[in-house]
Amino acid sequence: MTAAAVMLPPPPADVQVESALLGHLTVSESQIFQFDLGLLGFPEARRFALIPTRRSGTFWLQSADFEALAFLVADPFRVVEGYAVDLGAAELGTLAPREACDVLVLSILTLPRSPGDPTTANLQGPVALNLRQRMGRQVVLQDSPWGVRHPVTLAGQS
Repeated sequence: MTAAAVMLPPPPADVQVESALLGHLTVSESQIFQFDLGLLGFPEARRFALIPTRRSGTFWLQSADFEALAFLVADPFRVVEGYAVDLGAAELGTLAPREACDVLVLSILTLPRSPGDPTTANLQGPVALNLRQRMGRQVVLQDSPWGVRHPVTLAGQS
């Protein structure tokens, strides 16, 4: 065995996640994010798998703790023209990214209940993920011009 082989980290393990919506999932350990505070309204749900959808910029945020808990999330910078957010140390808390590129910001989407109603995005309470440390936190933006039910169009996203 060479010295270089000894220093390589082990490959990420696979994690089994059950989802009432998506079925039985096998995901990489690198897709699991720890939310120390849970999400708003779901403080007991602490581990989530980030699963890409077929539509670029959208993901499922599936609880690894509760199979019935899943959120459709999207990159708000792709679905809302002019969206901007400045996340400082107060908002990011324990995420403490080393670099700005370590953070992925996503918005939780609410799908329409009736045909013709819009899909909406919670832009005031985005989810911030530290990609390097695999930690997550839902941020509440005080004095934000963005609301919790901002209409978005996912058509045209691919």
